Amino acid sequence: MPVSDTILISMGLLSIAIISAGLFRRSSIPFTVLLVIIGLVLSELANNFAFLKPLEQFQLTPDLVFFVFLPALIFESGLSLNARQLLKDLTPILTLAVPALLISTTLVGIGAWYLLDINFLTALLFGALISATDPVAVVALFKELGAPLRLNVLVEGESLFNDATAIVVFTILLTMITQDTQMDLLATGSAIIEFFRVFLGGIFIGALIGFIVSELLYRLHSNVSAVLTMSIVAAYASFIVGEHLLHVSGVMATVSAAVVLNVYGLTRLTHNVKPILSETWEFIGLIANSMLFLLVGLSINAITLFHNLDLILMIVIVIMLARAATIYSLVPATTYIFKLPKVSLAYRHIMWWGGLKGGLAIAIVLSIPETLPGRDLLITLTLGVVLFTLMVNALSIRPLMQKLKLDRLNHDEKDELKQAYSQALQSSKKMVEDYQQLELIDKTLAQQLNHQIEGTLNKEAKQLNKSSRVRRNYLKSLKIELNTLNELYAAGIINQYTLTDIRHTLQLDRDSHNEEHKKSDNKPIGKSIFQKIEGKLLKSIREKDWATSWLKRYQTIRLNQRIQRDIAGVAMSKAVADYFSTNQIKNDNNDLQLAQHRLKRRQQRLSELQQQFPQYYADFIHHLFAIASFKTAQIKIEDNFHHGEMGSKAFNKINQTISATLQLLNDTHVNRKTNIKKLIAIVPLFRQLSDQSISILAKQAQSITFLKDDIIIGQGEKGSSLYIIEQGVAFASIQQNETKKVVAEFSAGDFFGEMALLGDHVRSATVTAKSTITLLRLTEKDVLSLADQNHDIKTNLSQAIKQRSKKTIGFN
Repeated sequence: MPVSDTILISMGLLSIAIISAGLFRRSSIPFTVLLVIIGLVLSELANNFAFLKPLEQFQLTPDLVFFVFLPALIFESGLSLNARQLLKDLTPILTLAVPALLISTTLVGIGAWYLLDINFLTALLFGALISATDPVAVVALFKELGAPLRLNVLVEGESLFNDATAIVVFTILLTMITQDTQMDLLATGSAIIEFFRVFLGGIFIGALIGFIVSELLYRLHSNVSAVLTMSIVAAYASFIVGEHLLHVSGVMATVSAAVVLNVYGLTRLTHNVKPILSETWEFIGLIANSMLFLLVGLSINAITLFHNLDLILMIVIVIMLARAATIYSLVPATTYIFKLPKVSLAYRHIMWWGGLKGGLAIAIVLSIPETLPGRDLLITLTLGVVLFTLMVNALSIRPLMQKLKLDRLNHDEKDELKQAYSQALQSSKKMVEDYQQLELIDKTLAQQLNHQIEGTLNKEAKQLNKSSRVRRNYLKSLKIELNTLNELYAAGIINQYTLTDIRHTLQLDRDSHNEEHKKSDNKPIGKSIFQKIEGKLLKSIREKDWATSWLKRYQTIRLNQRIQRDIAGVAMSKAVADYFSTNQIKNDNNDLQLAQHRLKRRQQRLSELQQQFPQYYADFIHHLFAIASFKTAQIKIEDNFHHGEMGSKAFNKINQTISATLQLLNDTHVNRKTNIKKLIAIVPLFRQLSDQSISILAKQAQSITFLKDDIIIGQGEKGSSLYIIEQGVAFASIQQNETKKVVAEFSAGDFFGEMALLGDHVRSATVTAKSTITLLRLTEKDVLSLADQNHDIKTNLSQAIKQRSKKTIGFN
């Protein structure tokens, strides 16, 4: 068929799809089911009308599904999935995607082998391809009815992952059939190894491509057009590189690329591109789904299916029983074993009945070689099962959800509805009042309009009870904090790591929030994953001589992030306090006081850092807000340019000036200055040293900052360095059984770790920073090389150890 005809027919099919969606908007038939029905009708019409004959050439092919439709649909789903909820429910999702699909493959294979005249491996092949779910119609209904987030993630997450599993298992089984491999223990073991190679390899390749694309977008300061273009590149490159070139799972590659771009890439961009990206991919998904399900309908021969109706119905029963066996057994078992929140019986009913089959199953079955015995029968059965689940399961999922009360509003949603009615009522009445003041509406008409408005909106605009107000105010303050956080990142006041860390902490706080108890500012949330990683990294390098320079840079970065975090805390608390003070909402006084308390506490933390590091703090703040000022200016002129308030010549000129200044500022680093020589000279241990020896030590010493609660040295760990406190306070403690005993406290000029210089390299106590603290670190090699030349150092060391042993138990 000529390219022009192909394009024309494709445009015609898309037009039919969109027009049908508009005409049947009020129908309860899901859009994808409607498309299949239209495809069936067009297929029958093409047999009877000559001008529609070209439609007979529009058939679904494996390459069309795998390399055109599937990457787009998978990427769109991966991009729209709630990543946090996906991680929370990853265990049950993977259980459904891997063990459950393998069990379903086996059960369906046994049933097909028993019912059909095919060999066992071919029956398993059918079990693998038909076990993959395609719940597009169900997910669309979820969005319409407002299904719970967790149910949506469970259904869509299972579909994404089990698509990959189905393709991998199908490929392995097809290879065994074509190569006439016997199903023995060795073949099974090889198949399992191959499965994990393909599955995990796909995840790695996709994550790598997602990371590369994210870094490119960030480093090149990409605009919206570049982000949209590279997202399409990521979707198709990850699938084709994985599936076609490296022979790993293309589906898993595309899923992981989408998740990495969503979680890591988009959050680093200063402009809010996510809404535009989401809308664009919804559009791409609409086109792909429209064409896919129209082609599904065009590919089905209704007469052939009717002749095999008895076999199709029996296979459908087997498939539904196999799915029920996995859903109702593995899901509760998984949540129980891993101590996860239970998946309700109502959720499991929807997951079972909503396991629709779609274009992927058709594409897989069409990829079976024509020489394989039973191929035509498998194609007929697959088309029949797909059509049955779309016509029966998809059409009955709405009444099932209503029967299970999954379309009901939860407590938060009821409060949202009340607030929405109240705001709509106030807005409508204000509009009437404004136009009445302009004398465009007379008093009588205004009264009539207000009566109509109140009759429609006032019946639901009820006051919230106390617990609901507490919950509403908490959610509002959280939203203000997140918005402020994004503004700070856009202005360059906080970096990507600080943004992600604080956002993660806020989300943890929301997860743990109980509306029956007012959230407390002192409520322990626990360390975030970022803080845990920091602690482990610090432990691994803090006493390694080869890592001293890395440790110094790492701790400086952490100090900078601490300042940024406290600045963000001040800005967020101020924004929340301003909201509650200006809106004067009833019973919001406690929220205002809480915000003001947080504001004062965070301002105090910044004040303490300023007092400890006056020059460094001043230099850092100057550098930080210089960048923020010019970034804000750049955002403003870009906004003016995009809205047509500035011509391209003026924009380019001022943008070049600002960009050059920002580049210069970004290339400049703030360094903390320390008089190391002066500090070493006042330490009793080195008082007898000559000025030359002190200068040598000063060149070798490293000034390192530790944050409050950082462990500087750990009891039982190996270490061989001496530490001198420049400023700040630390304390030493010894763990005895389950009791921790504080044995000493250090301040400016004190030193510890001296016993390591005499050969005892196992630390006998833990020293922890009581405040942000700066120390000088001298290695054993540096000190002892001078001690060989100056015996007073060894004498002073011995005396210091004896004196400390009298005061404490003794430690190094």
